[in-house]
Parts: sequence; structure tokens; C-alpha cells
Amino acid sequence: MKKALEIASFKLKDSVAVEDFLKASVEMEKHFASKQRGFIKRTLAKGKGNEWIDVVYWETMDDATQAMESAMKSPACAPMFGMIDEASIKMSHFEIQNL
Repeated sequence: MKKALEIASFKLKDSVAVEDFLKASVEMEKHFASKQRGFIKRTLAKGKGNEWIDVVYWETMDDATQAMESAMKSPACAPMFGMIDEASIKMSHFEIQNL
């Protein structure tokens, strides 16, 4: 079975301080993402201006899908998600071909 890659691109809300977002991101990974079945690793990156990507590696596509569904209901994810401009979110899932 092929591993999965989840990529979310987004912008932060104008009122959000980067430092606050980074703290919320660490907490979300510690208390939610890292505890999900199939979690391998996560990388958060900032581009020019207010552009961000969040890349998560999963053991399977089913793991990625289940985690995404659970995240939407998780109190551990709410602080981080609340700092993101919802209209800017683009979420994609891919099967990794070279691992």
C-alpha cells in the first residue's frame, strides 16, 4: 500500500500574529496529529507574504482521510484552525510514488 501526502495551503487571518499561530501549530501536532493512526511526520512552511503550507505524511490514504475528518471535530485543532482564513484553504491528498 502506498503512503499518502496531505498538503494544505492557506493564509492566516489578518489579525493573527505568526508567533501565536506557530504556538498553536505545535500544540495541535503534539495533542492531535502525532496521535493519529498512520501519522509519519509534518512540516509547516511559510512562503512570501502570508502564504503557508502544511505537509503531512501518512502511512495510508485511509489514515489521511480519517485524520482530516477527525480534525474538524477536535478541540485540539480548533485554536490553530481558528487562525486560518477559511476562504484561502486548499487541501490536496496524493499517493507517494517514490517511497
